[in-house]
Amino acid sequence: MSERTDPVSLRRRIGAKLRQARTEAGRTTNEAAAELGCSRGKISQMEAGMYRLQHRDVRDLLKFYGVAHSDAAPVVEQAKRSAEPSWWAPYADVVEEWFAFFLGSEGEAVREFNYEQLVVPGLLQTNDYAAALTAASRSVPVEDRKKVADLRMERQKRLLETDPLELHAVFEESVLRRPIGGRYVLREQLRHLVEMAELSHVEIQVMPTDVGAHSGMDGKFVLLEFEEFDPGVFLESHPVLGARYDVEDPTLTQTYTAIAKALRREALDQGQSVELLESAIAELT
Repeated sequence: MSERTDPVSLRRRIGAKLRQARTEAGRTTNEAAAELGCSRGKISQMEAGMYRLQHRDVRDLLKFYGVAHSDAAPVVEQAKRSAEPSWWAPYADVVEEWFAFFLGSEGEAVREFNYEQLVVPGLLQTNDYAAALTAASRSVPVEDRKKVADLRMERQKRLLETDPLELHAVFEESVLRRPIGGRYVLREQLRHLVEMAELSHVEIQVMPTDVGAHSGMDGKFVLLEFEEFDPGVFLESHPVLGARYDVEDPTLTQTYTAIAKALRREALDQGQSVELLESAIAELT
């Protein structure tokens, strides 16, 4: 299990489970509110992940919905953990709400699949590469640039934990040619990728340009898998912004799970990808 916890993502996913259990039980929010002796608004906020959860409320609702004790107990324990502070709290002033859900989820995930079209995936970026990207962004104020880049480096510590995140990254060949930060920064970035590919829990694949149209043409995405929750997909563009979990939108999650599987088939395998990385490094030397 991850060494990190996050109240934002926990509340949201527990809320989704509460909504699913209520719907399957055929209960209304008014009936749930009457059971707890609270307002209908509180039930709605709990289900939306916007209310600080009391584990007793979660326990009582799941019992009211007829959820078996063996299924309810883990959710109640998760509700207790939802009161703990977030690992990314020191960076809260540069984290928007839609990104907070992702940060918390990534910290708790056991596996991540990341497809990128334009840049090296964040968990594999060097400090200089991340700083160059942040400096080029029109959406990051100058005074926040260092903190945003530092947050990206903090995220990477998830790969160094005792029980690390398993990362599978696929990105376009054009990323190897885009001199973000200049030739030296790019060369060091590519060397870092070769080093990271040596880790048993990190797999890197490059999508060659000459493959033509492929399954990832709709854009970048992150697919997360958990020990205790259903999978989730994170998007920054159409059709949704932010994180969606299987319990909330199973069709969307299933679609991106299939896309990830196809991308693994279509991209170069890790051995071929490392060879391409080393060739690109030689061109920059």
